[in-house]
Amino acid sequence: MEPFLPLFFYTLMFWFYRMAEGKDLLGKPRPNVDDQWRATTGRTMRRAVIIIVAAYSALLLVQLR
Repeated sequence: MEPFLPLFFYTLMFWFYRMAEGKDLLGKPRPNVDDQWRATTGRTMRRAVIIIVAAYSALLLVQLR
């Protein structure tokens, strides 16, 4: 189970990122998501996901050292 944790994490983060774009995991638009939501809340969520993924990736790279 341990080797699959990064796979689960990155899949979950990909899902959050797509949700913040106003799409589902397959790329279809989510209902009730307008441009204003994408430009405010969605942008903040995308930035948070990028920061979390960067920190997690850095921790994984430190473990490989």
